[in-house]
Amino acid sequence: MDPDQVLDYAQLYSTDDGIGFSSLGQGAQNTNLLNIPISFWLRRLPCCGNPITPAVEDRTVGVRLRLTSVIGFAQFDSISQFDINTVDLGAIFPGIEVLFKTGELSMLRPYLDVGWAATSSNETTLVFGELGLRTEFVFPWKRWELGLEPRLKASYSFTDIENADLSSFTLSAKMDARYPLGFTIRDQTPDIGVYFQPTWYPDEISYVAADGVERSISSQYELGATFGFRFLAPMLCGLFRWPRLGVGWDFGEGTGGWRIRIGGDRVTRLPLP
Repeated sequence: MDPDQVLDYAQLYSTDDGIGFSSLGQGAQNTNLLNIPISFWLRRLPCCGNPITPAVEDRTVGVRLRLTSVIGFAQFDSISQFDINTVDLGAIFPGIEVLFKTGELSMLRPYLDVGWAATSSNETTLVFGELGLRTEFVFPWKRWELGLEPRLKASYSFTDIENADLSSFTLSAKMDARYPLGFTIRDQTPDIGVYFQPTWYPDEISYVAADGVERSISSQYELGATFGFRFLAPMLCGLFRWPRLGVGWDFGEGTGGWRIRIGGDRVTRLPLP
């Protein structure tokens, strides 16, 4: 059995906002990934600490360039059919994101990433593309900030590998609640939050169980906590604003593992009432 036949490339290289480290187990196939995204504003919106100038304050459409790197490895335990135990992964994806401000409490964020990816298994290389839509809805309730972020994305890998799972379609809905703490840091109010994110895979994700049998999952769930700032984070080292920090547990249908997230916060935020 060729490891290329069971690696779900679309899932391995699919990216989320924010620097993220994930260590996930699927049967005998364990994957450790580090995502490092960078974004640059080409057309700023009046949000996120951007300078509010007369040219910016009435804008409803913004544009950001994206650049994401993915590194990691997949490990196969107790599978005698495999000639190797690990497969190194690497990828880099430039992309673009367009932000549509649909109201004071909502935002649409379609994006497109296209780049090059590779594994050490048989010197495999591929071109990977992902088209997605991230939406944001924020609801104030007393001192709480409640968020709902439905997301969908579709991806495809172009390669000459036979019998590899190259496409992926993902549907998710992140729900979170944040509460401000009773103090300030550099005149900004920190908050703590909890979140729950169910994710569905209509075309399912393949993995290999300990007995060497290929199986699939159709849904996953993530539950976690975050720490950040309510409206505007203070500057860190005078270079960038303090990112939101989060840790979560992924589970569902035979999978499980930790995720650590740095940054990737939503654009729409509320000031304290």
